[in-house]
Amino acid sequence: MPRGKMLRAGVRCICLLLLTGCAATGAMPNEMPAPTREPGLVLAASHYPVYLAALQIVSDMPEIRLSCFLQPQGGYLEDYRLSGPDWARAQGADILLMAGGGLEEFIPAFTAEDGKPLIVAAEHVVRLPGRILDPDEDTLPAENPYIWLSPGRWASMVDGIAAGLTQIDPERQAAYVAANDAAQAQIQAFGNAFATRMQPYAGRPVIVMHPALAYLAEDANLTTVLTIERDPGILPTAVDIAELEALIAPYPDAILLLESDAPLALRTLGGHKAALLTPLCLGVQNNDPATWQHTMEQNIQTLIDALSPS
Repeated sequence: MPRGKMLRAGVRCICLLLLTGCAATGAMPNEMPAPTREPGLVLAASHYPVYLAALQIVSDMPEIRLSCFLQPQGGYLEDYRLSGPDWARAQGADILLMAGGGLEEFIPAFTAEDGKPLIVAAEHVVRLPGRILDPDEDTLPAENPYIWLSPGRWASMVDGIAAGLTQIDPERQAAYVAANDAAQAQIQAFGNAFATRMQPYAGRPVIVMHPALAYLAEDANLTTVLTIERDPGILPTAVDIAELEALIAPYPDAILLLESDAPLALRTLGGHKAALLTPLCLGVQNNDPATWQHTMEQNIQTLIDALSPS
């Protein structure tokens, strides 16, 4: 999609969220005093991937300060519960940045507040089916909110942040548009190179064991024969290992797609070959706008190494 159309689509999404009032659906955490403010525009992203997306737009603007307001955590991000310190850090920002799509279940607590601009950058990005949130209920799987290992979806997320900032802060419109133009061109070139490199491995069977890796597998044109629901923040027991081995046994040729810090017991599960990939859910706020691309390049090489003959 041409950049101009992407940006306008992002603006429509943002306007809906900024101008439509929402009632909070849950209790707000106990308020704490907001941090002392310094001059300049302050942006606060929810999770690390939202921070990285914003960094591609504002990294060359020294008057804008960007950080995450949530504490780092493992496991399923969409299960995160807002704490008092999280709320205080958010109140110290001029603009809040979130991904949407179910990743931040606490968004209603912020949209119920007056006067705090909120950008939900990827609310309407098409998502893959995710986990079943309540196994005891006969419900369809929720959408998988971990979209950022897909170059095309990542481009939409970056574009959504640029569109929202342009609307809220029109004085810097030219800078936001220029940064987004550069980012979109870079992401598109990377996505094309990614598709070319993965072409020899099209259709190869894989087993996805972290929700973010489902998007990497799809964009790599691999065949996901099995998706396993497991909380990345919980160590598997001996019973868990036995059950997992039984699940993957029918797919002896499939490569396991695991997060890079997966427990050792999973890395050799059932004797399957494994690709240890970085899901980018957590990371150090290093102000490097190339972090996403560097991580993706490493993931692609790791994937190719695992898919290549031993």
